[in-house]
Amino acid sequence: MKKLDPAFYWILFYLLSYMIALKLIPTTAGAFSLAVMFALIIENISNLIQKLRVRRWIAVLLASLIFFGIISYSMYRVIPILIEQWGNVSAFVSEFMNKKPSDIFPYLKGDETVQIFKSAMDNIGQLFVSYLGKTLTFVVSKIPDIFTATLLLVISSAYLVIVLPMLRNAIPHMFPKSTLDRTYRFIASLYSDMKKFVGGQMFNATVVGFIVWCGMMLSGIKYAGFLGILSGITDFIPFLGVIITGVPAIFIGISQYGLLGILKVLIVLTIANQVEGWILAPRVLGERVKLNWFVVLITMLALSEIYGVIGILIAVPFLVMTKDIWREYITDYLKRT
Repeated sequence: MKKLDPAFYWILFYLLSYMIALKLIPTTAGAFSLAVMFALIIENISNLIQKLRVRRWIAVLLASLIFFGIISYSMYRVIPILIEQWGNVSAFVSEFMNKKPSDIFPYLKGDETVQIFKSAMDNIGQLFVSYLGKTLTFVVSKIPDIFTATLLLVISSAYLVIVLPMLRNAIPHMFPKSTLDRTYRFIASLYSDMKKFVGGQMFNATVVGFIVWCGMMLSGIKYAGFLGILSGITDFIPFLGVIITGVPAIFIGISQYGLLGILKVLIVLTIANQVEGWILAPRVLGERVKLNWFVVLITMLALSEIYGVIGILIAVPFLVMTKDIWREYITDYLKRT
């Protein structure tokens, strides 16, 4: 019986080591995972810049500045906007809670029913204001840490883009000599698939950001450009991205139009989410990286239970690597036995 390529066991060892490290030292391993993801994003941007016949190191520098500039702009704008709109939202909630139940729902009948409804609305209003206040305070307190971590991530990501070509020299020290040719081919294929996924996700994020920008602008929601950029950035976080964008968007919507503003924001975000879910995501998962969306969903749920948010981020790359390992080593082994 033919044996599996010895490189397979080493690849499996490195993969399992990474998964264990992600559980034991989640901050460090998670930061490294994000740095690699950022590096692939910067690499895709720099490749576009290099088409203008710009030297690689200059293209990497420009791509890093563009990427970091977009993230910095979003972080710089989101807190002032939330603080600015907080007063308007609090005033709206307070005014809404002070209204008579009969003014809100004229069909309510009976003093007891009205009193129960008013009591429930008062409690909901207090919880809403208290929760948003605590959330805003927490977010503001974490801004310095988030900014520092983001800066370090972008710098390390740019460094990874520069040194990635040099990592080829480390492969002979990590895999058996007899399998190096195949190992080089496997790693090149894996890197290409990862770039395809990230490149496709960048396209999706751009389209989603454009839809949100146009939708908010047509709906009369302020800061449409900012919300478009924020939705594009957070689109890299499956499922949670729309929630992150939704918080400041709902704040802005309430401060402008009250309940109607919430409806407008939800309609725009729902349209963007549906376009991505039914049109854009299948294109990336199916055409570019050849993955079934249901398998991706199950993997995201499983890894999120084990690793939290970072598990959602690594779900697709994990599946891409698993698929490439299976195709390169397991399928070949099964054909020979």
